Amino acid sequence: MGDARGYYDRDRRHPLPPGPRRVGAFLAHAARELGAEGAVKVAALAGRWPEIVGPAVADHTAPRAVRDGVLDVVADHHAWAAQLRLLSAELLRKVQVVSPEVVGINVHVNPSGQSRLVK
Repeated sequence: MGDARGYYDRDRRHPLPPGPRRVGAFLAHAARELGAEGAVKVAALAGRWPEIVGPAVADHTAPRAVRDGVLDVVADHHAWAAQLRLLSAELLRKVQVVSPEVVGINVHVNPSGQSRLVK
């Protein structure tokens, strides 16, 4: 079974299949091991953010974190935050297409204009 070639995760609790694996499966496993699953989810959402919220809203808002199933979104003005809050049910449905584990959305305002993720 497991040996020094890495057939187990770092805690030696979950066996990993030997041989070649898909890169996506490996990255998901590595993110879980490193505690970076939320960052991977945010990156997936950020890549599709204009499609999810529309280009105008995407210019003023950005996903920032996923914690305990709640997506944190930052807006650069109260008006854009209000827009997201008004559309929260529809927004949640669209977000769940990309990240089904998201069960809620929390919108914050950052008036310094730093809502965009580095692209």
